[in-house]
Amino acid sequence: MIKNFFLTVLSLLLIQNFCFAKDTIQFNFPNEGWHKIESPDGIAGKKCYIPYNQTPENYTEMLTFYERVLKNKDLSPRVMIHKQLGKDRTNYPDIKPEYIKHTLDEAIVAWCSEAKNTCAVERAFQGTDGVIFAIYINKAPHYSQNIFARWSNILGSIKLYEQKENTPVPDNLIEL
Repeated sequence: MIKNFFLTVLSLLLIQNFCFAKDTIQFNFPNEGWHKIESPDGIAGKKCYIPYNQTPENYTEMLTFYERVLKNKDLSPRVMIHKQLGKDRTNYPDIKPEYIKHTLDEAIVAWCSEAKNTCAVERAFQGTDGVIFAIYINKAPHYSQNIFARWSNILGSIKLYEQKENTPVPDNLIEL
């Protein structure tokens, strides 16, 4: 009897995993030629892109998109960006994050590490299935350029894609 109960629970959990849909985002790259590469940290769920003239071994700019599916649905994008910043501080201990947007459903933060000559703009926003992250990192920033304003606008333009009946599927979709 107990064995049957555990088998039933296990099969329900497996069925839930198979029925779990991932979100799709709609994003226009800032210019042509960004290409997808394998995640440098080996995480298959991350979608990483670099400019056309850079290689996975030698890149200075990278865009990363991924979704964190949460068991605790009460964790907002604002909370999740704080968790991401904690991870960032492991690699870049001298960062001082500046919030560009900080609401319950969306957070955009920018930071620079002078020690490692790296800057980033990170966005977390609510998806259907979890919190979606969009991260731009630049390992050779030109401080004369206003990368924070430019990239916060670019990342802020990302939206969830929802298929509508009788409309063509756009070609700027990224499935997470």
